[in-house]
Amino acid sequence: MSGPRIGVQLNPAFSSRIGDDLAGLPGVLRDVHDAGFDGVEASMMFDGDHAQAAIVLSDHDLVQWSLHTGYRTGYEVEREIEYLAALEGKFIVLSGVGFDEEESGLRPFEEAAEVLNKAGERCRDAGIIFCYHNHGWEFREAPTPPGTRAVSGIDRLMELTDPALVRFCLDVFWAQYGGRDPVKLIQRYADRLAHVHMKDLKYTGPEPRPTGVLSPLYPRLPLNGQAEYVELGQGEVDLKGVWDLIAPTNPEWLVYEQDESKLPPADAAAISRRYLRETLGI
Repeated sequence: MSGPRIGVQLNPAFSSRIGDDLAGLPGVLRDVHDAGFDGVEASMMFDGDHAQAAIVLSDHDLVQWSLHTGYRTGYEVEREIEYLAALEGKFIVLSGVGFDEEESGLRPFEEAAEVLNKAGERCRDAGIIFCYHNHGWEFREAPTPPGTRAVSGIDRLMELTDPALVRFCLDVFWAQYGGRDPVKLIQRYADRLAHVHMKDLKYTGPEPRPTGVLSPLYPRLPLNGQAEYVELGQGEVDLKGVWDLIAPTNPEWLVYEQDESKLPPADAAAISRRYLRETLGI
C-alpha cells in the first residue's frame, strides 16, 4: 500500500516569508520540496490565477490538493472551485465559523449550516470534497437550560450539516487545545473525516490543568497563552494513535501544520517530516 501524499499548510510561519507580492513564494516552495513534502495547502495563490499557480507549483514538483479559506458573510465557493479544479485539487477546507462570537452561543453555527451545505453541494457537483476545519473555540460548550445536554459549536455544526456534503478536516492540535481527545473525535466522526492536519501541542499553562478550551479562546499570533506549537513528536498529541486510526482508510492526503516555531520554518518542517517518516512510517 502506498502512503498518502503529504502537504504543508502555508500558515503564518511560512507565509510571512512569502510577502504580499509573492516574491518569496518560490523560496518557500523550494524549502517545502527539499524537506520531503509533496504539496501545499494554501488559499488561492496569485489572486486566483490558477495558471500562474500551476507553473510555480510544477517548477517545484508540488501539488496544491487542498485550498484553505475563511468563513465570512455572503460566502460563495464558485471561484475557489474554479481555481482548485484547474489545479486538479481535491479539498476545499473552510474554517472560522463562530470566531469572536462567544456571546452568541450556538447561533453562528446554526446560521452557517445551510451556507456550508450549499457550498458542499456545489463542490460535490464539481468533484471536490468540501470540509470544515476546526480551531479551538468550536469546542466550547454553549450555555444550555438546566437539565439539558451541553453542546459544543463543532458538534452542533456537524449535526446540522449534511454528512454527504460537508466533511470534517480535523486539526488535532486545536482539538487537544479545545479539551477533546483527537483519537476519540476521529472515532466519533470517522464517516465524515476528509483529511487530517497533523500538528503538535506543548502545554505551558498552570497546574492543575484547566478543563475545556485553553486560553486564549480566540488565538492570534504569537499565541502567548497556555500552549505552544511544536514540531511533530515533540508535544503531547497522540499522533501515533491518530495515524493508527486513519491509516487503514488509505488516506490520499495528509497535512502538516505549525503556525509558529522557535526554529526557521524550513528546519521545523524537516524535523516534522522526519518524524512522519521514521516514527509513523509515512
